Amino acid sequence: MLKINQIAMHYHIARQSPASQFIQVQLTLDCRAGETIHLQLAAWRPGRYELANYAQKIRSFKVHHKELPLKWQKKSKDLWYFSAQETGTYQVTYEYYCNQMDAGGCWSDDIQLYLNFSNFIFDVKERSNEAISLSIALPENYQVATALPNKGHGRWEASGYQHLMDSPLLAAVELQHFDYQVAGHQFHLWFHGEIHFDIAQLIKDFKAFTKKQIEAFGTLPAEHYHFIFQLLPYKHYHGVEHAYSTVITYGPASALAQKSELDELVGVSSHELYHFWNVCRIRPKELIPYDLSNEVYLDTGLILEGVTTYMGDHFLLESGYFSLEDYLKILQKQIQKEVDHQGWENQNILESSFDLWLDGYKPGIPDKKVNIYNRGALIALCLDLMLKSGESSLSQVMKKMWESFGSTGQGYVLDDFYSMLCQSTENSQPIKAFWEDYVLGKGELILPLTKLLANIGVRLTFHDEGDTILHAYGIRKDENGKVLQVHPEADAYSKVMINDLLSYDSGMSKSDKADDLEIVLERQGRKLETIIYKGNKSLYPKVKLEILQKKFFAIDWIKNY
Repeated sequence: MLKINQIAMHYHIARQSPASQFIQVQLTLDCRAGETIHLQLAAWRPGRYELANYAQKIRSFKVHHKELPLKWQKKSKDLWYFSAQETGTYQVTYEYYCNQMDAGGCWSDDIQLYLNFSNFIFDVKERSNEAISLSIALPENYQVATALPNKGHGRWEASGYQHLMDSPLLAAVELQHFDYQVAGHQFHLWFHGEIHFDIAQLIKDFKAFTKKQIEAFGTLPAEHYHFIFQLLPYKHYHGVEHAYSTVITYGPASALAQKSELDELVGVSSHELYHFWNVCRIRPKELIPYDLSNEVYLDTGLILEGVTTYMGDHFLLESGYFSLEDYLKILQKQIQKEVDHQGWENQNILESSFDLWLDGYKPGIPDKKVNIYNRGALIALCLDLMLKSGESSLSQVMKKMWESFGSTGQGYVLDDFYSMLCQSTENSQPIKAFWEDYVLGKGELILPLTKLLANIGVRLTFHDEGDTILHAYGIRKDENGKVLQVHPEADAYSKVMINDLLSYDSGMSKSDKADDLEIVLERQGRKLETIIYKGNKSLYPKVKLEILQKKFFAIDWIKNY
């Protein structure tokens, strides 16, 4: 046992029954007589700004001293505390249910143990910055993927709570490991699951976008970085950033034999690596350090996820992984999502960022909000195009953000980013006007996007695809006739409800106008007949992008100056 002035914290993790999905956790603490220990469990985790309330997965919480039970209490749903009666070593034991297979959860079964420590370790409030040692009882044939410093078989060490909770670990019977080097840094690729792609080509592609990202920021303050992949047999897509690693869950693994699916895997990998700088180190002031006990409200989702989404894809274009045509397909999908929703009329991106804690990761009520990833990426594209017209770039701005806030460990506020945008161009007026209308305001982003794309030789047009109900009457329905969405500008908006079952026959119209449509609705067991009128413009049109000046487009946009 360490001396009291060198207080020890040690976690030991075991599994009595892997199939039960419970892990047994023991936290050992050296305490002084009369000391009160507060054990704060995270209510959320970095990279996901919504409450997860991990305490609901803990059971059998106990505190012991000299093998005798000690009284403990709770101050809130996820804050435990106890008082040390005398100087000595105390044990906190509990079980955690590992049944969440995604990039931010924990999973236990007969072939693996996958842990995100943010889910179940405690922030011991009196000693958050003290070193923590970790041991895990694992079968001899398990391999382990983690960025934590290894201290021997089944043993690791973290510099403190923030370090441990931000260092996921995957231990498994069959874990395939590959690596590559860029500029003296070693990048590890860990795969659990079936590999259905050319690993040599994948490493070549990873190496290319990694090189471009490091060049863009000028440095990567890490000797090692770990990509940890869970390749699953069912459909899945998720990635989470960490200080020295990322976990990416993807499925079905067999689909990765197709380039379109592999593009998704490479895309999320580029996105998560960009987070190494942007979010893991370039952080808003509210996130330095992470306070995982309560909501932390942010208006910077545009930078956190919008810029990262845009730059992650852009570096795949710049590195040569995406052709211009490949990239435009992705951009076309993003613009289509923007066109298909009118949330921008009701919330700007700052308000939607603030409301992440409320409904940010759910569809939510119709047209209430914007998606900070998708609209944020399109705003970032517009800003980049405006900056590049003056021989600057968004990448240069992010490098300045790194130098001013990331490398120094100082947090930024939204106005810092805005100021850097304005300072990066001789004529800041277009940036200021755009910011006012589309970041602070609720402008229709398609208008500046169409113009800015035209400036680099890309034409944005809209078309109908033969779906009269959708484009002429503003009703989106599934193959069974269930109404999924109604356009606010459509006549149907006042007559048709979401979840109505719709049937129609244009030959039965009772209206004198040929374009008017009689429809029959089933609404909670009732049959309703009504007439809906055709609008003056196409609703929910299909987006199409075309390259008109390929050479100009390639030279003047891809480069980051």
